[in-house]
Formats: sequence, C-alpha cells, structure tokens
Amino acid sequence: MHQHDELRDIPRRLYEVISRPARERDWESVRSLYHPRATMVRTGIGEDGSPFVMAMSLDEYIDNVTALLQGVEFSEVEVTQEMTVFGNVARAASIYEFEYRTAGEVRRGRGVNFFNFVNEGDGWKVMNIVWDNERDGVSLREAGLLPGAE
Repeated sequence: MHQHDELRDIPRRLYEVISRPARERDWESVRSLYHPRATMVRTGIGEDGSPFVMAMSLDEYIDNVTALLQGVEFSEVEVTQEMTVFGNVARAASIYEFEYRTAGEVRRGRGVNFFNFVNEGDGWKVMNIVWDNERDGVSLREAGLLPGAE
C-alpha cells in the first residue's frame, strides 16, 4: 500500500471502530495509529447555548465515548476527505455522517473531523483530531467543506 493510501485509510479504520456495538469496540486494534501524546478535541454548543471545548487523551476519549454511547446504536461513516501532505506532517478534513439510535430516539447528522498526522519514521500517526457537528447556523456546505447540492 502506498504511504499516502495508508494515511487516507486511517480515518476509515477509526470510524469502523466507533461504529461497532459498545462491547465490540476494539480500541486496541487502532491504538497504534495514534501518537502517544495524541489529543482528541470535542467541540460544540452546550445545553446553555455557549460553546465548549473538551480536550482528551486517547484513554480519556475512549472512556468518554464508552460512557456517552452506553445503550446507543451508533455509526459514523466518512462521506468525503480532503488530504494535504507536506514532508512529515499531514492534515485531513474528513466529513462524516452519523446515526445515533436509542430505544426512543434516532438522530442523524453530519460533521467534520480535522485530523493532524505526523510521521516519525515508523508510519503515520494521529497527533490530534478536532471535530464539530452541523447545527443551526453551522453548515458544512456553507463552509465549503461539502460541495454540491443538498
């Protein structure tokens, strides 16, 4: 596999892990894709309407996702990806669609994961992921991240 193909495949592999039922998420199968000091950053709007940023280590992120998705059928699929590679750094804008399903609720939406990757000579590693979801006033299409018609 070409080095850039391997790099482009990382988001897909991470989406596959989170899209499994809670008891079947094999985080250890993708741990090697993360730099040891990787940071995951959830952003959004809190219930009070103000923005929040939650920065987590990989282990904190795994604990957070496990708690948030307890009893939830969740899937996340990449729709499109734009990748830029320069030397030993790379960045990707990965647009995804998600479905969040509980016994009483189904939510669907889209968002963007901004990935930063580094290569220290032993392959590409996720250095950080920062993400947000569409909501009123925040559109992937209007931001130029999702071309074409609705």
